[in-house]
Amino acid sequence: MTGKRGREGRLKQGHAALYPGLKPGTWFPVETLIQQVTDLLHRDRSKAEIIAGPRLLQEDHFEFRGRSARPDGLPPGSTRLSDAGAAPDSES
Repeated sequence: MTGKRGREGRLKQGHAALYPGLKPGTWFPVETLIQQVTDLLHRDRSKAEIIAGPRLLQEDHFEFRGRSARPDGLPPGSTRLSDAGAAPDSES
């Protein structure tokens, strides 16, 4: 892949035990990490209070780099979907 993939994240080594199957220190597209963490939570709901907080990918567990295109319809000034405070418009 030669094009820019957008926002990426990597698991910090100190939190690797909380995320079995996820290789720490390796950059992944954020969408991939979200899917892996969601799958983990579906398999083991007891981890929900430990690994899921206000954001699915906790900033103290992961490092981030890059930017992703902003989804259409979100209010101006919000940088993440969870910060939007309103659902995206259905008109596009």
